Amino acid sequence: MKSIILHSKLNIDSREFYIHTGSIPDKKSILSEVFEKGKFISSKELSFKIRDPEDQKAQINYLKSRTADLHKDTIEEINMLFYIQSKIRPLKLYLAHFKLGAIFYYRSIISEAIKNFQQTIELKPDFIPAYMNLGRCYMRIGEYKKAVEILKEAYKANSEYPDLANSLGVALTFMQEYQKATSILQQALKKNPDYAEANFNLGVALFRSTVADSDMHERAVIPSRVIRYIKSLMELERYKDEYWLETFDNTLNNISEGNLPEILSSLEKLQLKLITYLKIDTLVESFYLRFMYGGRELDYKELEAYEERILKLTAERKDFADYWNEMGTVHIIQCRHLFLQAVRELEKAVELNNDYTEASKNLKLVGNIKKGFLILLRAILK
Repeated sequence: MKSIILHSKLNIDSREFYIHTGSIPDKKSILSEVFEKGKFISSKELSFKIRDPEDQKAQINYLKSRTADLHKDTIEEINMLFYIQSKIRPLKLYLAHFKLGAIFYYRSIISEAIKNFQQTIELKPDFIPAYMNLGRCYMRIGEYKKAVEILKEAYKANSEYPDLANSLGVALTFMQEYQKATSILQQALKKNPDYAEANFNLGVALFRSTVADSDMHERAVIPSRVIRYIKSLMELERYKDEYWLETFDNTLNNISEGNLPEILSSLEKLQLKLITYLKIDTLVESFYLRFMYGGRELDYKELEAYEERILKLTAERKDFADYWNEMGTVHIIQCRHLFLQAVRELEKAVELNNDYTEASKNLKLVGNIKKGFLILLRAILK
């Protein structure tokens, strides 16, 4: 079966994105990739199943439809992100900027992620997660000095977060400030001795410090601590996928060869991947932003579709408080939709029959609580 290929150019303000979407029949998948100025930005992959192997025409039509849907979804998502950004830019709502920044970051549109995290910090200077994500942005683009500056600012304000100390320790390591990095990472481990990433990063900082102070040139003996904690990371559930296992295996293979420049490069790459890794539920975050600032009312079928997709995450997210908070938010939004629909239906009943006592009574009761109910919902959603 031949591949289905689609190309589009998307202009937003002064930016130009290219979207390439194509089916890969051998892998039974469809891949949509986004580029800007020739640079790869992000990708989304969708698997498909052959429904009727004997019907070639049906297969091709099905594949065309799925490829077109993914291509359209990718374009719509980029358009929607920038549209929402234009809507929330003048608003003093730190959480909206933070959520949008996280999605831009996840989609590797780093310049816009930086703007939104900076705006979050301006609106809420004590919101540590925004500093951490802004630090991640700067490390993603190799601006380690800026990462150190922003993370230091947060650490001075609140040193109680092990994750913050770990991020600052890595940024300092990249700046070759090994003594400071070691001290900060030790602070992270005082607060959480089982913090595998911080243990690994401390081992790397100590090793780099030793290398910098010695005459080692070609071959080096890597500390057992570093190897031990790479293997510990491999056992963590959040890294149990093909991408991470391949990354860890490549690092261990480079270490085993004993070539110092290759070891140092490999360790730095692994540190950077770990520290800039941000796992978010883009489905949940984009649902909130689309509902609040997407420019149109979501109909109930769309709300049900979101609910169904989010409910599928229950098995893997049932022990996370933020998942149930977001699930509650979805149902609050559904309540709002149904409440407003009920008001319209009662109004229609009274309009058709002004003497319909029960409908008039119900409409009056609903009217008494409408304003307060909607204010409550808006307060929760904001």
